[in-house]
This record gives sequence, C-alpha cells and structure tokens, in this order.
Amino acid sequence: MRNRVKAFDNFNEYGTETDEIDVKKCIKYVAHAWDNVTNVTIKNCWIKAGIMPEYGEPSDDESVDREDQENHADIQLELECLRELEEVQVLIDKLNFEEPFTAEDFVLYDESKITTGMISDEEILKAVQPNNQEKEEVEEEPLPTITYNEVIEYYDKVILYLQHQKKIIIQIMRILNLSRN
Repeated sequence: MRNRVKAFDNFNEYGTETDEIDVKKCIKYVAHAWDNVTNVTIKNCWIKAGIMPEYGEPSDDESVDREDQENHADIQLELECLRELEEVQVLIDKLNFEEPFTAEDFVLYDESKITTGMISDEEILKAVQPNNQEKEEVEEEPLPTITYNEVIEYYDKVILYLQHQKKIIIQIMRILNLSRN
C-alpha cells in the first residue's frame, strides 16, 4: 500500500507514470499485507471491536510471555463461548419444548450427524430449486418435416393473407379520411 501511495505521489510531483495494477498484483499485495499481521494484532482488534471482550485488567508489562497471551486469549474465548451458550439456553428454555435439549446439543448438532458421502449434483439442484421440486424435463416433439411443395403452398397463402389485410387497411384509412372531412 505504501508503494502505491508513493507511486501516486511521484506521479503528482514528477509526472512519473505508475505501473498498472491488475487483480493478480492486488491479491499479492493483500496477501503480503495479511502475512504481516500478527496474532496479537488480531486479538487486540477483536477485543477493541467487542468480538472478544477483555476480562480483568489489561497488562502494561511488555515482557509478558507470548504463550501467556495466547493462553489468556484462549481463556477469553472459552468464557465468551460459555456466556453465549448460557444465552442460547435461556432462549431455548423460553420456547417450552416438550422434549427440551441443551444449548450445547443445539450448537454441536452438526457434529453429531454422520454423513454417508457426497451428494450428487441432482440432489443439490433438487435442494435449491423453488419448492424443492425437480424441474420436469419436457421432451420436445421433433418438428414435422415439410416438403418444398408445402412450403410454396403456405407461402402463397401467407402472401394472399397479407394482400387481403392490406385491402382492409386501405378501406379503414379511406373511412377515417372521409370522417375527418
């Protein structure tokens, strides 16, 4: 990013042309920037955003071991997870199910399901189509074969029809012209 800003400044100041940035270069810039982000930075951002609230007094001691920081983050995540499970359990209890279940059962439901294998493309299409109905494949009937003589006969009929329509239109125009006078 600094490179791009510097290139822009050089262009404005000295008229130096900048390199074009295509999608591939952009992805490389983003990947390089992301590689420079540390776990501590991510954790601090999450705490600042309220995604992972900080419990207890923050430590100003710079000599805190990295392992201790990671353990602290893990503990915070576990505490947040427990709070969320408690909130979900309260909501489940409010629903008064005949056969109640725990919030943990609800959250971990997918992990308890055993899958038998990959589903087919047809099953995926069936699941996403409106009303979960398969589209009926309509087999179109083949067009009847038409001989050259039949084409000429129909062509003559179409021409005759159009000529008749032309006569009717001319008559309507005459009537309209007469009514205007």
